[in-house]
Amino acid sequence: MKSSLALSCRLARFSSLLAAAVALAAVACGPKASTPIIPNLPGDGDTNVTHPPDDNKPPVVDDPWSGRSDMIVAPAPTPPKAVSLPPIDRFTLPNGLSVVVVKNDRLPVVSMQLMVRAGRSEEPLARQGVAELTADLLPKGTKKKNALAIAKAIDFVGGSITADAGFEATWVTCTTMTKDTKVCLELLPEMLTQPSFPEDEIKSAKSRELAGVSRRLDDASAMADVQAQNLLWGDDHVRGRVTSAAWINQLTRADVVAWHKTWFVPGNATLAVSGDVDAVRLKKDLTTAFAGWKKAPVPARPKHVEAPFNGVRVRLVDKPGQTQTQIRIAQYGIRHDDSRFFPTLVWNYALGGGAFSSRLMKVVRSEGGKTYGASSAFDRNLDRGSVMVSTFTRTAETLATLELVAGEVARMQATGPTDDEVAAAIANLAGSYAMRVAGADDLAGALVTADLHGLSQQYVSDFPLLVGRVTRAEAAEAAASVLNSKSFVVVLVGDGDALAKQLDQAKVPFERVLFTDPIGPQPAKDEAPVDPRSAAAAIALLDQALAAKGGAKVTSLKSLRMEAKGTLAAQGQTLAVVFKRTLVLPGSMRMDIELDKQFQVALVVTGDKGWQSGPAGIDDLPASMLPQLALQRFVDPELLLTRHKEPGTKVAILPGEKVDGVVHDAVRITSKAGFEVTVLLDPTSHLLRQSRYTSGGATTKESFHDYKEFDGIQVAQRRVSQGGGETSDLTVTAVEINPTVDAKIFDKPAS
Repeated sequence: MKSSLALSCRLARFSSLLAAAVALAAVACGPKASTPIIPNLPGDGDTNVTHPPDDNKPPVVDDPWSGRSDMIVAPAPTPPKAVSLPPIDRFTLPNGLSVVVVKNDRLPVVSMQLMVRAGRSEEPLARQGVAELTADLLPKGTKKKNALAIAKAIDFVGGSITADAGFEATWVTCTTMTKDTKVCLELLPEMLTQPSFPEDEIKSAKSRELAGVSRRLDDASAMADVQAQNLLWGDDHVRGRVTSAAWINQLTRADVVAWHKTWFVPGNATLAVSGDVDAVRLKKDLTTAFAGWKKAPVPARPKHVEAPFNGVRVRLVDKPGQTQTQIRIAQYGIRHDDSRFFPTLVWNYALGGGAFSSRLMKVVRSEGGKTYGASSAFDRNLDRGSVMVSTFTRTAETLATLELVAGEVARMQATGPTDDEVAAAIANLAGSYAMRVAGADDLAGALVTADLHGLSQQYVSDFPLLVGRVTRAEAAEAAASVLNSKSFVVVLVGDGDALAKQLDQAKVPFERVLFTDPIGPQPAKDEAPVDPRSAAAAIALLDQALAAKGGAKVTSLKSLRMEAKGTLAAQGQTLAVVFKRTLVLPGSMRMDIELDKQFQVALVVTGDKGWQSGPAGIDDLPASMLPQLALQRFVDPELLLTRHKEPGTKVAILPGEKVDGVVHDAVRITSKAGFEVTVLLDPTSHLLRQSRYTSGGATTKESFHDYKEFDGIQVAQRRVSQGGGETSDLTVTAVEINPTVDAKIFDKPAS
C-alpha cells in the first residue's frame, strides 16, 4: 500500500513522527526529578536561616587542586620541524605509468594505491555519476574473474581491494601481507585493463547509488551541503551539479566503457606502493604486471568557468516537520597552491576548524547556547573550491544563530586571528601532521596527492615548517582577502513555513524550494513519438492486466476501505504500524496511522488540498507538496492499471525484467502531467507484480504478492516498498469494496 505509505512517510515525513513519538514518550514518563527543596527552620540564631548573598564579596571557589605543588605541568609546544621521510623511489614504467615507492619494513604489509586523474570534475553534464559508477564496478568482474572470484582471491590472503571516485581522481587500492604481494600484482592490473562491467553488476551498483540519493532526502545536513554548493556555483559549473536518481538511471554500460577507455590510461595515473618492499625487484614485477596496459593519449581536461556574483543569495529548503534548521554559509575559496593556503589554514582553524577551541563553537554553543556545534572548512583542490560555515539550531533560533555566525565571519575578515589563536592553530596543525603521515600508505597517498596538485615532495616533508612560519599579520591579510562579506550564499534546511515567516519579518529576500525537488538540471526526457506498434502492444498488456485485476469492477470503483499492518523502517528504527485507508473517488483519501501501538497520525487529501494531524497538532498540507500528492494518487496500486485509459496518457513496451528469476512484461506509463511509472506484469496471472517511479530525486520500488479476490477485485495481500531511505512490509487485513463513507471524515477538525 505504497500510496498510503508514501503519503504518510514522505509527506507527513516519518522522521518527524519519530521525533514526536520520542517527545511524547518522554512526557508520558513524567518530568525529571528536580532537586528537593529543604525548608529552613527558624531558630534563635542564624544557623538555619537563609540570607541573601552578599554581592560585594567575591564568590568562594572550592578548588581542591589549588596550592598543590606536585601537579604535572603541560610542556610548552616545541617549534615545528620537518617530517623525516623514509627512502622514496620514483620511476616510470615503459608504458608511461608513474610509480612512487615508500619503503617501510616495520610491518610485513604492502599497499598499492593507484590514482587515475579523473573524477567528478571531468564528467560531462550528460553523464553525471559515471565516475563513481565506474569505480564501483572495477572490483565486480574482469574478463577472467567474476565479482565472487575476485572477492575470494583477496579474502583468501586476508587482504582488501577498494575503488572509489572523488572530485578530482579515482583511487583503486590493494593491500596484502608482503608474502602475498603477487595477489595484488595480479588483481590490480587485471581490474584496470580488463574490466567486464557486467549488466547485472551495473544494475546492483546503480541500486546502491540510488539508495544513497534516497538517504540524502532524510539527511538534512547532507541536503544543506549539496544545496549550498549548487547555490554558490550554479547549475553550469561542475561543483554545482548534484547527481540525482534521474542521472544515475540514465547511465548505460556504454557510458561506463567509454569513460574507462578515455581516462584509464597509464600516462594519466600514478601508482604508489608502500610498506615492506624491495624497490629493485618491485620495478621488474610491476613492469611485467602492467605490460598489458598500453600507452594511450591523455585527453584535455574540461575547463569550468566561474560565474562571479555580488550580493547575498538565500535559499530556503522546505523540509516540513523539522524542529531544527541546518544552516550553511558558503563563498568562493582558494586553490591548494595559492600563496595564502597556509595563512588560511591558520585563520580557518581559529574561526571554525579548531573544534571546541574555535570562535564559532564558543559563540554559538558556550556563549549563545544556540546549538551543539559549528564549524568552518575550505576545499583543498587543484582548482578553486569553496569556504563553508556549517551549524544547526532550533527552528525559532534560526535567524539569531545565523546572525551570530555571520558576525564572527565578518570579525575574522576585519581583524583576523589573535596572537594566541595563531599560536594555538600552529601548535595543533603542525603538531598533528606527523601522525597523519605516520603510516607508509598515508605518506604514499600524500605524495601522490601533492603530485596531482603540482606540489613537490619537499612540500610533504616541510608542511609543519610552512605552517609554523605563518605570522598573525599574514593570517589576518589572508582572512581579509579570502573572506567576502559582500558575496556569499546562505542555505537554510528546515520547516519552510516557520522559516519563511522569520525571513519575511526580517525583510530578507529568499527563494524557496521543497527538499524533494531535483537540484540543478535533470536529463531531458525523450519526447520522440512512441512507436504505434509499441503503444498498441502496451495497451493490450495493460488491458489484459486490468481484466485480471477485476475489469469493470475496477473501472467502476466508487469507494474503498482498506486496513493493513506490518512494519515501517527508517533512520535505523523499525516500528509496528497499522494503516487504515479510506478512498472516495475521484479525489478524496484519508489515512489513519497507528505508530508503535500508541501514536496516532491522520492524513487527508481532498482534491488539491489536504491536512494532517499528529503529536504536533493539526496543519494544512503546504502547496509545495501538491505535485507529490498528485504523483502518489497516479501510482495508487488499486487504480494504476486504469491510468492508460485517461486522456493524454502515453504507454510503451520496455524490455522484460526478471522478478524472482522469471521474466515479467514491462510497460512504461506516462501521465499527461509528466508522471512516469514502470510496471512489471506477471506473465502467467497478468497481475501487477512491481511498480517503480522516481519522486524528488529518489526511486521507489513497490512489490505486490499473494493476491486475493474481494467482491470481484484482486487485491495484493502483501506489499513491500523500498525508497527514500524507508522500507515497509505490510499485510492487508481487511478490504471493503464500495462501502458507504461519511464525507465528514475528510473535514479538517477545528482543533
